[in-house]
Amino acid sequence: MKTKYLSSVVFPVIKFWDQLAEDFYERQRKAGITPLKSLTEIGIGVTALNVLLSYWVSQYGSALVFLLACTGLMSAYLMRLYNRETQAKWLVIGTINATLFMACYFAGLKTGTYLYYFPVIFSLVFLIDSRISQELIVTEAITMTFLGLTFIFSPYEIQSPDPTANGFHYSFRINLSLSLIFTAIVGYSILKTLGVKEQEMVSEKEFADTIFNTSLDASFIIDLDDESVVDCNQRVLELFGFDSKEAVREHTVGKLLGREALNVVRSFKIRDNSTMVPWMSNMEFEHLDGMPIYAHTNIVQFKHQGKRFVKMSILDITQIRIAEVETLKAKEKAERAAMVKSRFLSNMSHELRTPLNAIIGTTNLMLQETTTGSQKPMLDVLKDSSEHMLQLVNDVLDYSKLEADKMELEKVPFVLPGLLQKLGRVFQPEVVSRGLQFEVESDLPAGITVMGDELRLNQVLNNLLSNALKFTEKGQVTLSAKTIIHSRDAINIQFSVVDTGIGIPREKQHRIFDKFYQTDARTTRKYGGSGLGLAISKYLVSLMGGELQVQSAPRKGSCFSFTIQLPVQGVSELSGNPAVAEERTCLDGMRILVAEDNPINMMVVKKFLEKWGVTLTTAVNGLEALEAIRRQPFDLLLVDLEMPLIDGAGVVAVVRKEFPKTPVIAFTAAVYENMMEDLYHKGFNDFLPKPFRPDDLKDKIIKYKAA
Repeated sequence: MKTKYLSSVVFPVIKFWDQLAEDFYERQRKAGITPLKSLTEIGIGVTALNVLLSYWVSQYGSALVFLLACTGLMSAYLMRLYNRETQAKWLVIGTINATLFMACYFAGLKTGTYLYYFPVIFSLVFLIDSRISQELIVTEAITMTFLGLTFIFSPYEIQSPDPTANGFHYSFRINLSLSLIFTAIVGYSILKTLGVKEQEMVSEKEFADTIFNTSLDASFIIDLDDESVVDCNQRVLELFGFDSKEAVREHTVGKLLGREALNVVRSFKIRDNSTMVPWMSNMEFEHLDGMPIYAHTNIVQFKHQGKRFVKMSILDITQIRIAEVETLKAKEKAERAAMVKSRFLSNMSHELRTPLNAIIGTTNLMLQETTTGSQKPMLDVLKDSSEHMLQLVNDVLDYSKLEADKMELEKVPFVLPGLLQKLGRVFQPEVVSRGLQFEVESDLPAGITVMGDELRLNQVLNNLLSNALKFTEKGQVTLSAKTIIHSRDAINIQFSVVDTGIGIPREKQHRIFDKFYQTDARTTRKYGGSGLGLAISKYLVSLMGGELQVQSAPRKGSCFSFTIQLPVQGVSELSGNPAVAEERTCLDGMRILVAEDNPINMMVVKKFLEKWGVTLTTAVNGLEALEAIRRQPFDLLLVDLEMPLIDGAGVVAVVRKEFPKTPVIAFTAAVYENMMEDLYHKGFNDFLPKPFRPDDLKDKIIKYKAA
């Protein structure tokens, strides 16, 4: 009967716990089961089984103890559900130890109940905490104490009421078997746990090795003690041309990576160990075949098993470096080409402007003298054609500056209303000759003087007016300057040029500011032009801080406008006192030296200056100019830059030392980069480009007479 009961009840329970132990680690990993929970479940199973076993052998005291233990372990299991892990842990440890002590005390050592201490002690070492800790020491001390008390106080045998009963015999065998089984389960679980952990460690190492070897950086692990390469990744073999990692380890750091890298690695030896600051820079290495390798390198220090190492990561940037070198070469080539182009344009400017200066100057002289009725139209054609050619030359030179984005604005004081009046005087004759009306509208304060580039502002308005006249066959052209905001320090002005010409279709308005663009081929054939004027004007207006805009419609005319802010310098006395103005514009008696080696240019300048009553002295080279200056004082010097013996820069250098207050104007046909800044740096006060208009020459002289 007992054997049948044992086979039908006990063995299935043992099998169940064997399966439970077999699945211990897997359940622990997947379901988050902790070692304490596993120990609690095993303890519940063991105590429940001993309740049945004690009852079967008529040891009712032991059955009661195991029943109470089962209840305590169930309580600990429930406590874990309410996150009372610490209390549950000590309840489990205390319950198991107290249960084994009480069971041995009531059943006697002969039953073999104490044998359960072995799997308990075995499991506690690995299930409570695999590391040596205070908690493990306390737990083991409690367990060993209870084990000692069990052997001291527990009787060896408890007398059975039935002398013929073999309960102790069966109890010892069953407890021994169960103890061995549970020890085997715990050992199996521990071995399986260690095996799975080992697999995980191997998997993690393989994963780390995969990351290490698939990195785009060539990485070296270097031992700081002996400066040897202890490991490297696959990228090192590809980058440096080695066959295997063993071949890399055979080389020293100095031989493999060079003296510079070795010095950096050695610098980590003397660094503070607590400061793990990485080192980063670009370095040059060498392939096995001698080819250079340019790389971005970073080195970081780390510790492993008490030893110091550095990890050197090398990112190949050879192609980037080659591209940078090629870019630098291309840049240098482009800069040389730009210098050649600038020099060529400067030379061509000088060569073109010199004869143009003679043509325009002579034409103006002839127009101011008495001419026959048949000569006047031909001189007008000559004047218009030469000035048109001058405009084309200026546009080409300005376009080269626009392309290089190297155009600079001057900041000098000028009378703004005077600029508008000058434009009116220049364009009035042409407008009248074509039967058009021309108006200059301005609400600017009389004589207001502003800081800015008068030449470039005049160029923009001149371009806009020239276009307006070109494309207007009847009606009128209006130049307007309207004050938007006027304060003591600055003035905002809206300039506009309005015409009643052919107009521009809306779909083409966004392109008229493009270089070399005109609305159609018929416009080019009919009206001519280079297609650069508006592009240059828009660029100049943007440099002044404004935006050139257009409003237009076909056959309804166009309005080009822009708004800029100019600093206010003051009010000119010339506008408020006509007598003063007349006195200052009179050049009678002014002593001016003109240094010019071109006889035609000299003749043109001389004619105008003598006509204005100037006392003139001439020199054909720099040496003559200096001799004349030392003989007598002059009110103004007009000096050509390109002269034999001593050039204009050499003349002005001597003048600044000996006569520092004498104003000097550069008289030149040359145009080059940073010209204004260069001339001011050399000592010139101003410059007058060739070809010149008579009014421009007179305005420059008046400016320095007034000063």
